[in-house]
Amino acid sequence: MRRAVSALAVVAALGAAGTAQAQRVSPLKAGRFLQMCSSAGTASICDAYITGIADAGALARINAEHEGDASAKAGFCVPQAQTGAQMRGFVTAWLRGHKDVLDKPVGEGVFAALHDSYPCHDGKDSKP
Repeated sequence: MRRAVSALAVVAALGAAGTAQAQRVSPLKAGRFLQMCSSAGTASICDAYITGIADAGALARINAEHEGDASAKAGFCVPQAQTGAQMRGFVTAWLRGHKDVLDKPVGEGVFAALHDSYPCHDGKDSKP
């Protein structure tokens, strides 16, 4: 749970910084997203969103390194071989276990779920 709180603190800090720059945050709530992920008809949409968040996390670290921050840490490290369906399984299980985030923006919940489900060994490797 401490890791989840840390992940949410990072997301909140990023959100505070993003507010000053008017960054867009999806209005979709994590609870509605969990419902979508639990339905066969919308599971592929769920997989695409989770994959997008995973890609964004990996690319943000790469970008930070290219900008000169060699100490940039990744929020999570999803192994290359993971499928969208496998990530969905971890994310939905995490969301079911953290009902306190279901009324928050979907990105916060998915980020925290990936953070807890796919920790990095040294905090910045792209693979665990």
